[in-house]
Amino acid sequence: MKHEIDLTSHHLAQILKITEKENLEHFCLFGFYIDYGLRRAEAIGGDQKGNHLPGIMIEDIKWNDGYVWITGKGYAPTPDKPWRKAWESIPISPVLLSRLREFVGPRSSGKVFQISHQTPNNLMHKYARMIGIEDWSCAHPHRIRHWFHGIMSKRLGVPISGQPLNQFEFYDIERHDRTPLGVIARYVPATPLDRRRAIVQTVLGEEGIPL
Repeated sequence: MKHEIDLTSHHLAQILKITEKENLEHFCLFGFYIDYGLRRAEAIGGDQKGNHLPGIMIEDIKWNDGYVWITGKGYAPTPDKPWRKAWESIPISPVLLSRLREFVGPRSSGKVFQISHQTPNNLMHKYARMIGIEDWSCAHPHRIRHWFHGIMSKRLGVPISGQPLNQFEFYDIERHDRTPLGVIARYVPATPLDRRRAIVQTVLGEEGIPL
Protein backbone atom coordinates (compact mmCIF):
# COMPACT_ATOMS: atom_id res chain seq x y z
CA MET A 1 0.00 0.00 0.00
CA LYS A 2 1.27 3.45 -0.93
CA HIS A 3 1.01 5.84 1.99
CA GLU A 4 0.62 9.60 1.55
CA ILE A 5 1.45 12.33 4.04
CA ASP A 6 0.22 15.89 4.30
CA LEU A 7 2.79 18.64 4.11
CA THR A 8 2.13 21.82 6.07
CA SER A 9 3.02 25.45 5.46
CA HIS A 10 5.48 25.19 8.35
CA HIS A 11 7.20 22.20 6.74
CA LEU A 12 7.60 24.01 3.44
CA ALA A 13 8.75 27.27 5.03
CA GLN A 14 11.46 25.28 6.83
CA ILE A 15 12.61 23.67 3.58
CA LEU A 16 12.84 27.05 1.88
CA LYS A 17 14.87 28.53 4.74
CA ILE A 18 17.33 25.62 4.67
CA THR A 19 17.75 25.53 0.91
CA GLU A 20 18.12 29.31 0.58
CA LYS A 21 21.20 29.07 2.78
CA GLU A 22 22.62 25.81 1.44
CA ASN A 23 21.76 25.36 -2.25
CA LEU A 24 20.23 27.94 -4.62
CA GLU A 25 19.20 25.35 -7.19
CA HIS A 26 17.23 23.43 -4.58
CA PHE A 27 15.70 26.66 -3.26
CA CYS A 28 14.54 27.66 -6.75
CA LEU A 29 13.17 24.19 -7.50
CA PHE A 30 11.14 24.00 -4.30
CA GLY A 31 10.29 27.67 -4.75
CA PHE A 32 8.47 26.93 -8.03
CA TYR A 33 6.67 23.93 -6.58
CA ILE A 34 5.52 25.97 -3.58
CA ASP A 35 4.95 29.33 -5.31
CA TYR A 36 2.39 28.07 -7.82
CA GLY A 37 1.81 24.37 -7.18
CA LEU A 38 3.66 23.15 -10.26
CA ARG A 39 3.67 19.50 -11.19
CA ARG A 40 7.09 17.83 -11.02
CA ALA A 41 7.82 17.74 -14.77
CA GLU A 42 6.40 21.21 -15.38
CA ALA A 43 9.44 22.59 -13.57
CA ILE A 44 12.19 20.20 -14.72
CA GLY A 45 10.86 18.77 -17.99
CA GLY A 46 10.23 15.16 -18.97
CA ASP A 47 7.17 12.95 -18.86
CA GLN A 48 4.06 14.01 -16.95
CA LYS A 49 1.49 11.24 -17.38
CA GLY A 50 2.05 10.88 -21.11
CA ASN A 51 2.84 14.53 -21.80
CA HIS A 52 6.47 15.30 -22.66
CA LEU A 53 7.15 18.72 -21.15
CA PRO A 54 10.13 21.02 -21.78
CA GLY A 55 10.44 22.31 -18.23
CA ILE A 56 11.00 25.95 -17.31
CA MET A 57 13.18 27.62 -19.94
CA ILE A 58 15.43 30.56 -19.12
CA GLU A 59 14.42 32.43 -22.27
CA ASP A 60 10.77 32.29 -21.17
CA ILE A 61 11.41 34.15 -17.89
CA LYS A 62 10.32 37.79 -17.99
CA TRP A 63 12.72 39.25 -15.44
CA ASN A 64 11.34 42.79 -15.41
CA ASP A 65 7.68 41.84 -15.20
CA GLY A 66 8.15 38.87 -12.87
CA TYR A 67 6.55 35.96 -14.65
CA VAL A 68 7.40 32.98 -16.85
CA TRP A 69 5.71 31.31 -19.81
CA ILE A 70 5.16 27.64 -19.06
CA THR A 71 4.07 24.49 -20.85
CA GLY A 72 2.08 22.18 -18.63
CA LYS A 73 -0.01 19.05 -18.77
CA GLY A 74 -2.90 19.21 -21.24
CA TYR A 75 -2.29 22.77 -22.38
CA ALA A 76 -3.44 22.45 -26.00
CA PRO A 77 -5.77 25.44 -26.64
CA THR A 78 -9.31 24.78 -27.77
CA PRO A 79 -11.98 27.35 -28.79
CA ASP A 80 -14.42 26.11 -26.15
CA LYS A 81 -11.88 26.46 -23.31
CA PRO A 82 -10.60 30.05 -23.53
CA TRP A 83 -9.74 30.05 -19.82
CA ARG A 84 -6.64 28.01 -20.63
CA LYS A 85 -4.99 31.33 -21.48
CA ALA A 86 -4.51 31.69 -17.71
CA TRP A 87 -2.41 28.53 -17.76
CA GLU A 88 0.24 29.90 -20.10
CA SER A 89 1.97 32.21 -17.62
CA ILE A 90 2.71 32.02 -13.93
CA PRO A 91 3.76 34.91 -11.67
CA ILE A 92 7.04 34.56 -9.80
CA SER A 93 7.19 35.84 -6.23
CA PRO A 94 9.84 38.53 -5.55
CA VAL A 95 12.25 36.51 -3.39
CA LEU A 96 12.12 33.54 -5.76
CA LEU A 97 12.73 35.83 -8.76
CA SER A 98 15.79 37.34 -7.07
CA ARG A 99 17.31 33.98 -6.13
CA LEU A 100 16.46 32.60 -9.56
CA ARG A 101 18.46 35.39 -11.16
CA GLU A 102 21.43 34.48 -8.93
CA PHE A 103 21.12 30.78 -9.80
CA VAL A 104 20.77 31.28 -13.55
CA GLY A 105 23.71 33.68 -13.64
CA PRO A 106 25.02 34.45 -17.16
CA ARG A 107 22.98 31.72 -18.86
CA SER A 108 20.47 33.18 -21.33
CA SER A 109 18.75 30.08 -22.68
CA GLY A 110 18.09 26.42 -21.99
CA LYS A 111 16.44 24.59 -19.13
CA VAL A 112 16.63 26.24 -15.73
CA PHE A 113 16.92 22.85 -14.03
CA GLN A 114 19.19 20.29 -15.64
CA ILE A 115 18.38 17.40 -13.34
CA SER A 116 16.93 13.91 -13.65
CA HIS A 117 13.26 13.03 -13.22
CA GLN A 118 14.03 11.27 -9.92
CA THR A 119 16.05 14.12 -8.36
CA PRO A 120 13.04 16.11 -7.01
CA ASN A 121 11.84 12.99 -5.18
CA ASN A 122 15.29 12.39 -3.71
CA LEU A 123 15.54 16.01 -2.59
CA MET A 124 12.07 15.87 -1.06
CA HIS A 125 13.13 12.85 0.97
CA LYS A 126 16.36 14.55 2.02
CA TYR A 127 14.78 17.75 3.28
CA ALA A 128 11.72 16.06 4.79
CA ARG A 129 14.09 13.97 6.84
CA MET A 130 16.16 17.04 7.81
CA ILE A 131 13.12 18.88 9.21
CA GLY A 132 12.00 15.89 11.23
CA ILE A 133 9.12 14.40 9.22
CA GLU A 134 8.94 10.85 10.54
CA ASP A 135 7.43 9.42 7.34
CA TRP A 136 9.93 11.29 5.15
CA SER A 137 10.01 8.45 2.61
CA CYS A 138 6.33 9.14 1.82
CA ALA A 139 7.05 12.76 0.86
CA HIS A 140 7.22 13.65 -2.83
CA PRO A 141 6.82 16.85 -4.87
CA HIS A 142 3.20 16.24 -5.83
CA ARG A 143 2.27 16.48 -2.15
CA ILE A 144 3.31 20.14 -2.41
CA ARG A 145 0.69 20.56 -5.14
CA HIS A 146 -1.90 19.00 -2.83
CA TRP A 147 -0.88 21.46 -0.11
CA PHE A 148 -1.23 24.33 -2.61
CA HIS A 149 -4.76 23.15 -3.51
CA GLY A 150 -5.61 23.08 0.18
CA ILE A 151 -4.45 26.57 1.09
CA MET A 152 -6.23 28.03 -1.94
CA SER A 153 -9.49 26.14 -1.45
CA LYS A 154 -9.72 27.44 2.14
CA ARG A 155 -9.91 30.97 0.72
CA LEU A 156 -12.84 30.41 -1.65
CA GLY A 157 -15.26 33.26 -1.01
CA VAL A 158 -12.75 35.13 1.15
CA PRO A 159 -11.84 38.69 0.07
CA ILE A 160 -8.33 38.94 -1.40
CA SER A 161 -7.09 42.29 -2.71
CA GLY A 162 -10.56 43.76 -2.59
CA GLN A 163 -12.70 40.96 -3.98
CA PRO A 164 -13.64 37.41 -2.95
CA LEU A 165 -11.73 34.52 -4.49
CA ASN A 166 -14.23 32.87 -6.83
CA GLN A 167 -14.35 29.40 -8.35
CA PHE A 168 -13.19 30.51 -11.79
CA GLU A 169 -10.09 32.16 -10.33
CA PHE A 170 -9.46 29.09 -8.17
CA TYR A 171 -9.59 26.74 -11.16
CA ASP A 172 -7.34 29.03 -13.22
CA ILE A 173 -4.68 29.23 -10.49
CA GLU A 174 -4.82 25.49 -9.92
CA ARG A 175 -4.70 24.96 -13.70
CA HIS A 176 -7.57 22.51 -13.71
CA ASP A 177 -10.25 22.53 -16.40
CA ARG A 178 -13.30 24.61 -15.55
CA THR A 179 -15.55 21.92 -17.08
CA PRO A 180 -17.18 21.02 -13.72
CA LEU A 181 -18.37 24.64 -13.44
CA GLY A 182 -20.71 24.17 -16.40
CA VAL A 183 -21.35 25.91 -19.71
CA ILE A 184 -21.00 29.38 -18.18
CA ALA A 185 -17.28 28.71 -17.66
CA ARG A 186 -16.48 29.45 -21.31
CA TYR A 187 -17.98 32.94 -21.02
CA VAL A 188 -16.01 34.03 -17.97
CA PRO A 189 -12.63 35.46 -19.09
CA ALA A 190 -9.36 33.88 -18.00
CA THR A 191 -8.07 35.33 -14.74
CA PRO A 192 -5.48 38.05 -15.53
CA LEU A 193 -1.87 37.58 -14.47
CA ASP A 194 -1.90 40.51 -12.03
CA ARG A 195 -4.99 39.18 -10.26
CA ARG A 196 -3.44 35.72 -9.98
CA ARG A 197 -0.25 37.29 -8.65
CA ALA A 198 -2.17 39.24 -6.00
CA ILE A 199 -4.07 36.14 -4.88
CA VAL A 200 -1.02 33.88 -4.65
CA GLN A 201 1.25 36.38 -2.91
CA THR A 202 -1.45 37.29 -0.38
CA VAL A 203 -2.15 33.66 0.47
CA LEU A 204 1.53 32.68 0.70
CA GLY A 205 2.15 35.64 2.97
CA GLU A 206 -0.71 34.61 5.25
CA GLU A 207 0.72 31.08 5.36
CA GLY A 208 4.18 32.33 6.39
CA ILE A 209 5.90 31.18 3.20
CA PRO A 210 9.10 33.22 2.69
CA LEU A 211 8.77 33.91 -1.04
